[in-house]
Amino acid sequence: MLDLRILQVQAEVLGGVLLLWHVDICPSSVGEETVLPLIPKYPQPKGQKKKKIVKYGMGGLIILFLVAIIWFPLLFMSLVRSVVGVVNQPIDVTVTLKLGGYEPLFTMSAQQPSIVPFTQQAYEELSRQFDPNPLAMQFISQYSPEDIVTAQIEGSSGALWRISPPSRAQMKRELYNGTADITLRFTWNFQRDLAKGGTVEYANEKHTLDLAPNSSERRQLASLLEGTSDQSVVIRNLFPKYIRAPNGPEANPVKQLQPNEEDDYLGVRIQLRRERVGAGAAGFLEWWVIELQDCRAECNLLPMVIFSDKDHGALRVHRAGHRQVCARLLQRDLALHHVRGAPVRGPHPQALSGHLPGAGDAGAGAGGGALCQAHLPVPLT
Repeated sequence: MLDLRILQVQAEVLGGVLLLWHVDICPSSVGEETVLPLIPKYPQPKGQKKKKIVKYGMGGLIILFLVAIIWFPLLFMSLVRSVVGVVNQPIDVTVTLKLGGYEPLFTMSAQQPSIVPFTQQAYEELSRQFDPNPLAMQFISQYSPEDIVTAQIEGSSGALWRISPPSRAQMKRELYNGTADITLRFTWNFQRDLAKGGTVEYANEKHTLDLAPNSSERRQLASLLEGTSDQSVVIRNLFPKYIRAPNGPEANPVKQLQPNEEDDYLGVRIQLRRERVGAGAAGFLEWWVIELQDCRAECNLLPMVIFSDKDHGALRVHRAGHRQVCARLLQRDLALHHVRGAPVRGPHPQALSGHLPGAGDAGAGAGGGALCQAHLPVPLT
């Protein structure tokens, strides 16, 4: 039994030695099953240096791929905006009615959801309404339904009328006994979101009417101030319904849809409302209400149709008149001009501004030489 045990131990030791010899002396045979499938995928022999064209070419392609992933969406949106344009609809429409230099009678704002986008049905109805007028149809055809909104302005003033007693008495005397015209001023103001494009946040315009001395409108307004009458006062041709809102600071009425200009503006009825909240003459809250003169439904709303121009991401260059230059092209050209000239004149910050319009160009501002054609990527004429 002892001999068999010794033989068994010797066999185990011999087997371990053979295993160690197989691993240490013949390591190439270990994991051969794992290495063989990788040879077709990586035919490059071990330790052999890759060619530079392969190494740098693959690295450059990877870098270009990463750059394309980052810049392609930006480039695509830039091209869409430059070609198609982006509509920057007003986010706030505020109207104000003011008599002379006194406290405004009426102030009201329309915001979402009171600024209603135009539907295809409303666009077709507008086209049918102006179908006999070729100029109006030509103007309407320049806009699509998504370029048009209707601002539903509430007819009740958003602010109480808090005029001081002396100003109120002076207004009443001027309405009754004044020998000069009193100006009734209707103002509209549009606010845009600059994050959607454009360079001008506010666009506004006004329409004025002069109330002649001893006119019926002046006497009726004075009666409202005295409290002897609660009848509304009709003001004709005050409210322009169709307004064009370009990318600039002006928002003028659309002449193509209102060819007679002021004669085509809508008439309104204005009224002073009172509500008693306390005792005495000062125990009243007052506010003004405006309604369309010939409204048949929803008389508490003042609908203003606004046509918004598309923004194409352009800017105006000094001394270029009304011609527009693409901002990105101008930025690229000025940057390249600065880099190319740096070895000659040094990368001084004033080197670039010296080629922009300024004092040396007989105008105000910094800089020297005139903005020549050679400095711009697109022709100015």
